[in-house]
Amino acid sequence: MLTMAIPTGRSMEDAAELLTKADILPPDTDPGRRLEIPLRDMRIILVKPQDVPPLVHMGFAQLGLAGQDVILESGARVAVLHDTGLCPCRMVIAGPPKAREGLMNSPNRKLRVATKYVRTADQVLPQRGLRTVTVPLHGSVEIAPALGIAEVIMDIVQTGNTLKANGLSVLMELFPVTMRLIANPGALNLQWDRIRPMLERIREVSG
Repeated sequence: MLTMAIPTGRSMEDAAELLTKADILPPDTDPGRRLEIPLRDMRIILVKPQDVPPLVHMGFAQLGLAGQDVILESGARVAVLHDTGLCPCRMVIAGPPKAREGLMNSPNRKLRVATKYVRTADQVLPQRGLRTVTVPLHGSVEIAPALGIAEVIMDIVQTGNTLKANGLSVLMELFPVTMRLIANPGALNLQWDRIRPMLERIREVSG
């Protein structure tokens, strides 16, 4: 039986709507408090967003829907089958205006960057020519510059309103973030005949 993992939280509604349009999830499906939705020839499980890539990587789910930020941070070995374009936002470096000069013009000094995306920061920021010290912070990261915890932050941004409310602005855009359809590489070989029709329907309805 195929298992697809989809994220709970803010992304769940978009994921469910996509699967409904693709005729994978029946219309008006209400999971209530259930974390498993059994269907005729597959099942859908609802898990925390950060748990989707590891579950697909380990084979407990053959398919999943996850944001690019979560995929990169997890380090999971998964195949990205399709960019749905849903839940668009950006991974950025942000900080107070005074931090811009330090970010752009201090190649010999390490900047302190507060973020929950530690693995991603260690991979992406050196590629941008930045020398940084990563400060792990898992909540209210926008307050880090004001408290002196870090000079800048790295986080995903959608509207920028939270940054603005805390006196911060985008200093550097790193990469776009959207919801991706991912698969276990082994499942692609063993269950491609079942995965392909779903992939085609998802591509058709999401562009």
